[in-house]
Amino acid sequence: MSKISLIALGAILLLCTTLFAQSELKVESSLPDSLQRAITLAAKSHNADLLYNIGVDFFSMGERGMANLYFLKALNINSAHKFARANLDTSIRLGLDARHYPEHLFLVRALMQTLDFFSVNRLALLSLFLLLGAALSLIWLLQYDPEKERALPILVLALFALLALASFTALGIKSYQQKHNSLAVLISSSSPFYAPQGNSALWELHSGMIVKVLNDRGKYWLVRLPDGQTGRLQGDHLQKVLDQ
Repeated sequence: MSKISLIALGAILLLCTTLFAQSELKVESSLPDSLQRAITLAAKSHNADLLYNIGVDFFSMGERGMANLYFLKALNINSAHKFARANLDTSIRLGLDARHYPEHLFLVRALMQTLDFFSVNRLALLSLFLLLGAALSLIWLLQYDPEKERALPILVLALFALLALASFTALGIKSYQQKHNSLAVLISSSSPFYAPQGNSALWELHSGMIVKVLNDRGKYWLVRLPDGQTGRLQGDHLQKVLDQ
């Protein structure tokens, strides 16, 4: 009798395993094969154009959360990617939580656009160019006729040196921000936004909402909204721009 029971138990376990495997296969294959292959490839390479195209595919499917996530991934690699920036801005404007994104003054927007234009690669090239200019200016100063006034070569050297220092500083800051990006996107259809303390839900946030993660310990993460408000969201409803 015990042998029959063991055989029956084994058959039940085998059936459950098979059903579970089929369920997992169904979830994985819910995306188009081409998109699934692109996601797999994007995880192995750092190609901003590929990440942007994945975001466009998700946006066309109505998956605003995943679309914004991949637009941000593309911008994290190349902040000057104008199509990713334009599509992200459009998605934000059309989202249900657009009110949480503050309108910046013209000068602030101009400064942000300038900083975005100078991606890590562009800053690296600019820094090398300015360093070369400083080196040539130093050679010019050393070879300058000592009988003449040296104000001009000194001024040019100082200018190149200061600009090179500023460029290398900006490059270091931008590289650090790229490697320590703390942004995350709400990928569930909606999620309650709780106060920092207590269990009171302030309002509902919707798919595509971009937040800055302040603390990701526990079930609920402490986050900051674009308008500066701080609260908690369920961690498994969020996905970070940088994969862990």
